[in-house]
Amino acid sequence: MKISKIVSNPEFQHMDNSKPYTKNEAQKKTVKNMLLARVKGAYGDTYYNLKQGTRSAIDMMCWFAAERGYVYAGDDYLGERYDIADRTVRRVAKMLRDVGLIVTVYRKAKNNNGRGCPMHLFVDHPYFEKWISFLQIDFQSNVQTDVQTENEKIPCESKDESIKKVSTYDLTLNTFIKHNKRKEDVFLNSDFVPSYVPESFISAVQPFFNDAKEIHRLWGKVRLAHKMSRLDTPVEELVDLATQTFKGSIFAYKQNKVKKTFTGYFFGGLRNVFAAAKRREAFQYQSDHPLFYNFLEA
Repeated sequence: MKISKIVSNPEFQHMDNSKPYTKNEAQKKTVKNMLLARVKGAYGDTYYNLKQGTRSAIDMMCWFAAERGYVYAGDDYLGERYDIADRTVRRVAKMLRDVGLIVTVYRKAKNNNGRGCPMHLFVDHPYFEKWISFLQIDFQSNVQTDVQTENEKIPCESKDESIKKVSTYDLTLNTFIKHNKRKEDVFLNSDFVPSYVPESFISAVQPFFNDAKEIHRLWGKVRLAHKMSRLDTPVEELVDLATQTFKGSIFAYKQNKVKKTFTGYFFGGLRNVFAAAKRREAFQYQSDHPLFYNFLEA
């Protein structure tokens, strides 16, 4: 998935100065091999038909990403290092985006506010959740950020015109929020969850998370995992699967098997069950169309 997100210089410096996930070369190699295994699985048998230079570039991308979960080596750098064309590196990145293994954002250009070098965030890296939260990437809205909004100017209006555009209801609500100090401090229970979140999912989550915002966020993880799995089956038909994954995550949490965050564990479980569902879809497609089996979708 490609996101028209411009990573500002302070944001990039924060990411680049963050504590690495891996503490030594052995751990880094382990994470690199995990990421590389996912790439090989996406390519299937066709991976070994790639030129050695292309495979080496993929290996190096996974190596760079092992520490902090992203790689920002330019296409020209990898191309020159492994004697392959820049467009070959771009094709690799596109393929990994198409199968949901990476999300691509962009660094800010040095000379203007436009788009600079790409940064590829690896979905299976433990820091992925951390970075999409830090960069405020909203997958649910499926709306890409306009890269030119930084240069847009807000039209000037008189004070009287601004007041006329605010309704009495909005003024009352603003007063209510002001008295409660911050909008985020206003607690909303499960009755306020948006209607597009399935009732069965809300019912399963509500005994453990009665906060509307938290339930909505967990459903967002379901939609994100579904989008990345590239399943043909609509997410609305997989609610039972998502609910069972949530219950399994709760059980693991109660057994003290969740080492980091519950949300990250739940998201990882969704990725696994949706990946299995995608393989079943691929096998079914192979049975129905034996001459048109697509290894990339398996």
